[in-house]
Amino acid sequence: MRRESSLWPVLACLLLLAPGALRADFAALSAEEFLAEVRRPFRQDAWGEVTGRLNHVKGDSRQRGTVRIRLAFSPVSMHAQVVINEKNVYTYEQSHAAGDIPVSTLDLPEQEEAPGLADFGVQPEDVTFAFIYWHFLREMPAESFRQRRCRVFELRHPGDGKGTVRVWFDAERGFPLQAQWFRPDGKEAWRTLELKGAKKHDDNLWFVKEMRLEGKDWKTQVLFDHAEINPVERTAPAAPAAFPEAKHREP
Repeated sequence: MRRESSLWPVLACLLLLAPGALRADFAALSAEEFLAEVRRPFRQDAWGEVTGRLNHVKGDSRQRGTVRIRLAFSPVSMHAQVVINEKNVYTYEQSHAAGDIPVSTLDLPEQEEAPGLADFGVQPEDVTFAFIYWHFLREMPAESFRQRRCRVFELRHPGDGKGTVRVWFDAERGFPLQAQWFRPDGKEAWRTLELKGAKKHDDNLWFVKEMRLEGKDWKTQVLFDHAEINPVERTAPAAPAAFPEAKHREP
């Protein structure tokens, strides 16, 4: 797999493509230029596969499960299949052809069996990092997070009255380390996502070992044990077009 000049956020919380060929002054880019770099789609057709384990705690209740994610993507679109406990299949499509903010659709399982994706506190955009495409509001003062210098951006949901998200990006490499969601007029984050254990592997890829989600009275830990990304020349898993039909709704 050839190296790219920027990361591709569709795999940002699972597989991070390190911007090895980025300009030396990447950290000094303007806010708009920085976001353009981290939002740049992948430049070749490829597929990826990720597996992991889910641990969810809410009050005295505990829930465990497995997650398997298969992706097929191109410079203009991404198709994902998310399978929970080898039972519930969710398909997600993200199209970049329409403009800066991708158009996203989600298909639900025909007969969802508990526990489903929402029962673990996980949303499709956590997997795809679609929220980094939200409308740019401002860049906030730089902060240090887990000993990494970060640029912090506040972004607004494209739908009216749906709140904002603040994202901490590694200032040198551009990949996201933390996100916090705020409701309209909210002063405290109601939901937080954190990525841990990023390690560099072959083909200039960064593999994130753990994702943590947290809200009021609940926490979810996702531990990833396998991840790969390949150009389409290598044998790929079942194409998203062949995924079973499911109920459809806008996320």
